[in-house]
Amino acid sequence: QKWRPFCLRFEGLVEDFNFGTLLRLDARGEYTEENSILATRIQFFAIEIARNREGCNDEVYSRGRGAAAQEGKS
Repeated sequence: QKWRPFCLRFEGLVEDFNFGTLLRLDARGEYTEENSILATRIQFFAIEIARNREGCNDEVYSRGRGAAAQEGKS
């Protein structure tokens, strides 16, 4: 109920704004059964943008960059 007015503002602006997508409950964790929920695409965008602004995804980003660097050396 709380998300509905927010989500409907993006109808026609964001393609497939109401399609389902997986969202991590804890930004520091991976996508697992325990750490994932189903949300609409626009909810996913809103939450991930807020997490990026607050630096919540920095840890995951750093781990990914480190893994990519290691693969590049081999």
